[in-house]
Amino acid sequence: MDKGKRTKRRIRRRGIVLKLFLFVLILILLYLFVFKTNFFNIKEIKVVGANKMSSEEVIKASSCSKGENIFRINSNVCEESLNALPYIKSSKIKRNFPDKITIEIQERKEVAIIPYIGSFVYIDDEGYILSIEEKEEEEEKIELPQIVGVELSDIEVGNNVFEILDIHSMMEFIRLGERSSLFSSMKYIDCNDENNIIIELKNGIKVAFGSLHNVKYKYSFLHHILEDIEREDRDVKQILFNKGDNPVIITGGQ
Repeated sequence: MDKGKRTKRRIRRRGIVLKLFLFVLILILLYLFVFKTNFFNIKEIKVVGANKMSSEEVIKASSCSKGENIFRINSNVCEESLNALPYIKSSKIKRNFPDKITIEIQERKEVAIIPYIGSFVYIDDEGYILSIEEKEEEEEKIELPQIVGVELSDIEVGNNVFEILDIHSMMEFIRLGERSSLFSSMKYIDCNDENNIIIELKNGIKVAFGSLHNVKYKYSFLHHILEDIEREDRDVKQILFNKGDNPVIITGGQ
């Protein structure tokens, strides 16, 4: 009886050892297949969302490369590297098994420039500096609105000028202006007096916008006024929002 029990235990132990051996063998074979063959080596890297930057620049910054094992890609590290670039707002690395990588990025967009010591500082709608470039274009050829009347010093790409200048309300001013398509019609935005922002439109009309309060209301009013001016072909020189609750319109004959 005891002999039969011992035999069963030995058979059971052998079965456990065999199962363990097979499990380890499968792990070894799986490791060799995944990491020691080229089946999971990256053959294609696709970039989605790049307009300002080239696909080559994005791929280089991500540290992803063809021929690398797809499992060795650390997506968090790659995304951090990409997000450190001034023109990239956010990024996402996606694995498409067995051998493809997709890099999705959301770029920051240049919306305005600030003159700075013989250069132009290009910023996005959040105030981040995207680039600092020497003035090469003639003033008349510049399409983006220029923010003047602000003093910058010791700045570099990646800094936030709205934080530096403590004008956080400028973010709302730009975003609402872009949404209403009014911002693109601006040539200069003079911030010398924070209580009375002066805007010069590309059509020559000057707008005394007042402070950066009730921006949405003022934009709505300004939009309707400009539509009326165009429809009636009026010779308007100034629109004043700093003279009371209702805007004052000054024409060429006044």
